[in-house]
Amino acid sequence: MMASEEEIAAREAEIIGAPIRIAPLPQEELGAEVRSLVRRIGETLGIESPETLTTYFAVLARHPDLFRLQLETGIFLFSGSTIPPRERELAVLRTAWLAGAPYEWGQHVLIGRELGISEEDTDRVRAGPEAEGWTGHEAALLHAVDELIDRQMISDATWAALAATWNEAQLIELPCLVGQYFGVAMLQNSLRMPLAREARGFAER
Repeated sequence: MMASEEEIAAREAEIIGAPIRIAPLPQEELGAEVRSLVRRIGETLGIESPETLTTYFAVLARHPDLFRLQLETGIFLFSGSTIPPRERELAVLRTAWLAGAPYEWGQHVLIGRELGISEEDTDRVRAGPEAEGWTGHEAALLHAVDELIDRQMISDATWAALAATWNEAQLIELPCLVGQYFGVAMLQNSLRMPLAREARGFAER
């Protein structure tokens, strides 16, 4: 886990301080299905010009089947999720932070802002579930993310705390949500995905 500003800067430099490893597919080679899925995810996120998303998506489009599956999952997790949007984004942000993923972190801080997630909230996400200011449920949510990444399972105590306010569908969905975004973080980090032009990576608070 990144603890100091020096460690944060070093991690970001390691990932985005070198050229992207696979070039985006040229725009003229993007197929109709790819463009349709990008429009759908843009609409889901409330983005009027989804072209701003295409650097990452144009690289992923070099693997069309994986692209379709990942985008369909992403669209579901935003538009059909059983987990309330604020809680979903807190879980994604904690996942991105623990994965040391500057692209994912920066993008989801911006998404979180639209849901009322404040700079104080994102600072607490960085600090973790023991930070002051979380509700009991929010602390349990962040504990669950930490446990899933550290031990690949949610402990009995954390499960019970979440089950006090969540239904079975939400409890089933959480490991899938964390797994999806941890996988995306690993992909973006390994590709050395440059930051989208409106994001600032770990500088985004």
